[in-house]
Amino acid sequence: MNNYYVSIIRRSELAYIRSELEAFGLIPLEGRLIRLLKDRRCRQEELGEALDIDKGRIARTIYMLEEKGLVCRITNDKNRRQKLVSLTERGNEIYGTICRIYEAWDDICYEGFTDEEREQNHEFIKRISQNVLEYKKENGGKKNG
Repeated sequence: MNNYYVSIIRRSELAYIRSELEAFGLIPLEGRLIRLLKDRRCRQEELGEALDIDKGRIARTIYMLEEKGLVCRITNDKNRRQKLVSLTERGNEIYGTICRIYEAWDDICYEGFTDEEREQNHEFIKRISQNVLEYKKENGGKKNG
């Protein structure tokens, strides 16, 4: 039954984030990528792994963000075959707006919760995520049995 409630939260979050980001010409995945890239440079593969998204989709999304002037790709000095992705100045500017959108969603979700309850739930979700990632690592992301 818990999956039922999780799916309600997830679908509602996606609809909320999508509607808020539309005003900036972004989709939720682009917002998530921008949040991941704050103050760092990453290989496309790292971004795909962090978001559990295939290489093709990451490449297309990064291309779209590049077209919008929010990210840039530079050659890795340590490995000339690799490209590192980072935020542009414009990408850094929109980062704060994206964070505020996600914070507003959290405020909606945690209405009536104490700070302690909010932190406790965060820790539970973190542990569940770690369990899922460990399962995927051990089982190659495939259903077992």
